[in-house]
Amino acid sequence: MLLAALPLCVYSSASAQVRKDQAAEADKKQDPLAKARAQFAQNDLQAAETSLWKVLGTNPDQAQALTLLATIRGRQQRYAEAEALFRRVLQIDANSVLARRGLGNALIAENQPEKALEQFKAAMDLAPSDLGLKVETAHLYAGSGQFEQALSVLKSIPPNRFPVEAIPVKAATLLALGKSADTMTFPEQARNSPPAELELAEVFLDAKLADLALQCLDFAGANLKRRPARFYYLQGRAFQVKDQPEAAMGAFKQALAADPKSADTLVAMAELHAAHDQHLDAVAALQKALALSPDNVIVLRHLVVEATKAGKGQLALDASSALAAKSPENPDDLYLAGAAMLQQNTAGASTVFEKYVALRTDNAKAWLGLGMAYVQQKRYADARAPLERSVQLDPNIAEAEYQLGVVEKNDGHSTEAIQHFQRAVKLQPQHAKALWSLGNLYLQSGDLQNAQDTLLAAETIDANNPETEYDLGLVLSKLGKPELAKEHFARFQKLKGEPPPAPRVDQ
Repeated sequence: MLLAALPLCVYSSASAQVRKDQAAEADKKQDPLAKARAQFAQNDLQAAETSLWKVLGTNPDQAQALTLLATIRGRQQRYAEAEALFRRVLQIDANSVLARRGLGNALIAENQPEKALEQFKAAMDLAPSDLGLKVETAHLYAGSGQFEQALSVLKSIPPNRFPVEAIPVKAATLLALGKSADTMTFPEQARNSPPAELELAEVFLDAKLADLALQCLDFAGANLKRRPARFYYLQGRAFQVKDQPEAAMGAFKQALAADPKSADTLVAMAELHAAHDQHLDAVAALQKALALSPDNVIVLRHLVVEATKAGKGQLALDASSALAAKSPENPDDLYLAGAAMLQQNTAGASTVFEKYVALRTDNAKAWLGLGMAYVQQKRYADARAPLERSVQLDPNIAEAEYQLGVVEKNDGHSTEAIQHFQRAVKLQPQHAKALWSLGNLYLQSGDLQNAQDTLLAAETIDANNPETEYDLGLVLSKLGKPELAKEHFARFQKLKGEPPPAPRVDQ
């Protein structure tokens, strides 16, 4: 027989080719959308996207394919694209629960929790029996401080169907509403769920209840074959709350060993360093965290503060600019970024404070910050209105009065400037700059005794201001005290590194 005469290897090769041809034919016939779903389930995102484009190439409005593509973009952390795709799906099908949920998650990733909540509420209305949606919505309510609403959502879940993953958010909500942790009871199922116990531990840590958090970690550890990085991270935070820094750092190092790419752990280590005034070490940890998570606004917030305290001006400025750019709708982030920019004397501060006061019009210190930013840029006409608004909102801010004095002085209104500087000193007697400015104007007006007294007070507070020394030299010369005047001119020269200028004509 011919078949029998063929070598076995040739027969096997032919059979394999037949199978390949059959598989290729089956692959051609397979629905590309179903194929994309299977590839996505295997986390083969590139192959899944290729399959989806075959669908969308012939039908660009295929809602299911767009939804899966949006989900892939979310998995790739391309959140702006994910948002746009989910919105496109909702234009096609406004009742798509998957698109509402996906859009909500994309908005969370883009630091827009209020807009995300709107999408989850809409999804919950479309699928009222979806317990997962209820839990996620309750999380969002609790995260935005709307605890009554969070509890209302949780109460809508039948007790016999209450999911274990809802227990931590319920605990957080009850604690926020003033209920004592000692009076809380949780289903036994939580004790057998390490993820729930870890979540509970974090809830108790946020409430500074370290002992309860450690109890939860004990329960979780008893049911874990291998303790994950998050276990040690939470343990470190608990020791941190209990003011046990060595134990905390040890736990954080274990967490980092288990997950070297944990930005949360690096931030926690930075906080520990910062609490002990080790600001350079804190900066080093935060820079590592930022390298791992460049868009992490929590890392940027800490880095702004710690770089400023460590004297790393350019780094603080870079972090401030990034924070303002990545969190433009968060007033607190804008204020922090603006304040750091103001301290670094950069023009960007005014832009950031302009955005802030547009969001919160009743913050006196923010209006002060905007006015100060304009003063730094010598935009005195622009500075007047925000500074006056600051004083109107809070008449007890000495710096606002001082800055208004600077504006009036530069506009040539000496009498008005003196009034503002006097009010600044009355509100804050140790305000050295206000005292020097006031003494300088007294000198210019010929009120030599008040000039001497005020400048000496300024010198007592800040002995390193060369302008104070120069003006004291002038005053004492005019008062007929040349020897004392020489002493102050000598101090001016030492501080300034140059001889004193010739007295001005008006002095």
